Amino acid sequence: MSDEASPPSARFPWSQDGLAGLALVVFGAVMLWAGLELPFVTKSGGVGSGLLPKLLVGLIILLGIVQLVLAYRKPGEGTGTWPLSRFLPVFLGVVAFALTIRGSSIGPVAIPPLGMAVAAPLAIIASGLAAKEARIGELLIFAVLLTAFCVGVFRYGLGLSIPVAPWLIGF
Repeated sequence: MSDEASPPSARFPWSQDGLAGLALVVFGAVMLWAGLELPFVTKSGGVGSGLLPKLLVGLIILLGIVQLVLAYRKPGEGTGTWPLSRFLPVFLGVVAFALTIRGSSIGPVAIPPLGMAVAAPLAIIASGLAAKEARIGELLIFAVLLTAFCVGVFRYGLGLSIPVAPWLIGF
């Protein structure tokens, strides 16, 4: 049975619109759960710190439900196939960044904090390998320039305590 001949309900959740609506609802539900402890109103009846976040999350969930209903009523284009060779380098780049910027330990393996000077280029180069036309030389230049920009913005411009190169300069 081809995709065109299948009933709308058979292809509904996997259309681009259906997945977008589902992502909004799931994201909203996770954010709602994360902010459960924030008070909607204060004890004195004033506006609590959770009022705006919960209202915005409610709006996101509502828009996700609307998107799901619209996708069910008129299924759109499918998402197609997602080649693993394009997804895996990006995923590994994000994981490498998370594990190396401040260091981590996974069981008996301990990764020392390597800072932005190592974590950012590692993530940029790994993610850049997902592109079909990736060239290592261009990726290296881009990684160095983007890392310098990120260090300048986050460490010095915003004053965040992100480690730059603790193994080399101590911070």
